[in-house]
Order: sequence, then C-alpha cells, then structure tokens
Amino acid sequence: MPDWSIKIIPNPAATADKPVVLKPDLVGAQPDDPLEAQEGDQVSWNNQSGVPYQPWPTDENYNLKPILGRTPPPAPPPAPNPSPPGYLTDMIPGKRSSTPAYNVILPASGVTYYCLIDANGNPTKVRGQINVTAMPAALNVPGIG
Repeated sequence: MPDWSIKIIPNPAATADKPVVLKPDLVGAQPDDPLEAQEGDQVSWNNQSGVPYQPWPTDENYNLKPILGRTPPPAPPPAPNPSPPGYLTDMIPGKRSSTPAYNVILPASGVTYYCLIDANGNPTKVRGQINVTAMPAALNVPGIG
C-alpha cells in the first residue's frame, strides 16, 4: 500500500487560532486540500513548524472523538502498540515527522475528519480530511503460457 505525507506548515496569514496549515505532500497540492487515499494506505504528518501538534479524529463538525474512552484535553500519552481503532498518531514535536503512521481505514462516510490539538490537548482551528476509497478487488488476470 502507498505511503502518504501531510505537511504541517506555518500559515503565511497566521492567526492565533490557525498558526499552521495542512498540505498534502503532493505536486500541485494546496494548503487545506484533502488527501485522497485508499483503505490500507499509510499516512504520516511532517511537522515543519517549531511547535508540537497531534492530529486527532473528529466528526464531520470537527468535534473531537474519544479514543480509548478519552477526549483531550489534556494531551494524551502515546497510544499502545498497535494503535487503537481511529487513532491517527502520537504528538509530533516541531521539525519532526509523526510516529506511528496512520493505517487508513474506510469510515462509513468515506471521509476521515481530524483537527490538530496543541501540546496541552486543546483543539485548534487547523482542520483536515482524508477522503478514503475502498481497496480495489483483486484483478482476475489469466495465466500466461
């Protein structure tokens, strides 16, 4: 399955509630574009800011979802391995990449919504989405010879 990266970059029009923006690491991608991925792909985040952030799953209205029965704040500790369902990744220090990678699942809506939480676990207005399609069925290719 492919590996994808989403950059967390300083917002050129920085505001207190949106100091960074999300940008898929793809040629032609713009800040705040959704990432297109398939079920089973791996996604990581590259935090190019100097501030720690953590992608956290939300509903379509960007309300935080609980993971293992807890919703930030405070910022959660790193998740056990393997990561619980719906968990995206641990807190990402500034100038570092995320770990673990997020193994994309196919949500009922076809979209994984998330926002960044800060080092204290407070949600920011930095919001993203991953548009997910089902893994294609195996091709039936006749044998050669």
